[in-house]
Amino acid sequence: MLKRERKQKILALFLILVTVNACSNESEIRDDSNYESAPKKAACFNTIDIRDYRVLDRGNLIVYGRPKSRSYHLQVSPPNLDDGGMDMISFNSFTGRVCGFAGDELIIPDNIFPERFSIMSVTELDETAHYNLMVRFGKAEPMQEVEPETDSSPQITRELDEGNEKEDG
Repeated sequence: MLKRERKQKILALFLILVTVNACSNESEIRDDSNYESAPKKAACFNTIDIRDYRVLDRGNLIVYGRPKSRSYHLQVSPPNLDDGGMDMISFNSFTGRVCGFAGDELIIPDNIFPERFSIMSVTELDETAHYNLMVRFGKAEPMQEVEPETDSSPQITRELDEGNEKEDG
């Protein structure tokens, strides 16, 4: 009887460890955003550190922390951000840190009734990822544009006479 209880406790501990490991790796597995840079992991930021923001489209924005070189990509839901009409933004979080967990909200207090958006994900950006994200959303110009060739297909040419001369000789 005692051995059975011990085996159950070991099995329960094993299942807990497997679950914790799976949850910690989930952000790497479900990260479908490709910024053409190193793999990104979920990140958090303190709400008081945010100094500026830039709207990329109706569902994405970049917020800039302290120092200005630190930036975060936020995906919000529902995707209904107004690119030109936001004077300021604020955040609501239970802990003061925004991580994209349940309860984290982006608040736009411009109207009588502030608009609230759920923050679905927060990704810290390095310089390359920031630039590539800006290019992807049309907010920056690519460094080098590749012009397509004017010909529709390559032509292969060879001399057929050379083969005939070798056969004659």
